[in-house]
Amino acid sequence: MGKMVIKFQGKVISESDLKLGDTKIGRKPTCDIVLDDPAVSGEHAVVKTVGVKSTIQDLGSKNGTYIENQRVKQHELRNGETIIIGGYALTYRDVVNLDAPVFGQRAAAPVASSTAHARTTEILEPFGHLFAVEGKDKGKRFPLVKDVLTLENPGKNPARITRTSNGYLIEASIGAGEPRLNDKPVPPGGHLLEDGDMVEVAGTKFQFFK
Repeated sequence: MGKMVIKFQGKVISESDLKLGDTKIGRKPTCDIVLDDPAVSGEHAVVKTVGVKSTIQDLGSKNGTYIENQRVKQHELRNGETIIIGGYALTYRDVVNLDAPVFGQRAAAPVASSTAHARTTEILEPFGHLFAVEGKDKGKRFPLVKDVLTLENPGKNPARITRTSNGYLIEASIGAGEPRLNDKPVPPGGHLLEDGDMVEVAGTKFQFFK
């Protein structure tokens, strides 16, 4: 079974293990995972866990349940996916059995062990993402899966986010209508984004999450 890593304003505030059957998420104190935010419905969503599979289902909430930048009614969760509910980001974590080959990777050579059924596990880290909190794309989530993402700024200087070995580097030229980072111009030479940083380009504000 998996668990949820719960973030608010870019900070991890708690972790919650999922149970077999239903795990309710909402604002009501009777829910298994309580999210104290007016944008969250009393009983907002439920995670149904059967065996090793967990599926999230929206319970007719007013503001919706999002995976990536898509509003979903029902979705089978995969390791590393982040669910957006109100101002909260819930990242689903599951244990991956490396005895089975992962798509796109070569299977590791077997290692001798005194325990016949010993297994090696690994937790996969998700990509960072931007969540639009204001502007025309409000409520949408943009995963940073490309090496370089350009945030267009029509007629003005765009912002560029590059995925590096040290993290996500934002760069932008100074000028009229320049992109902003935490309400200030982007520093010359760029800035490595940290959880919760606010990026504003062309009237849209994004919050960065790892």
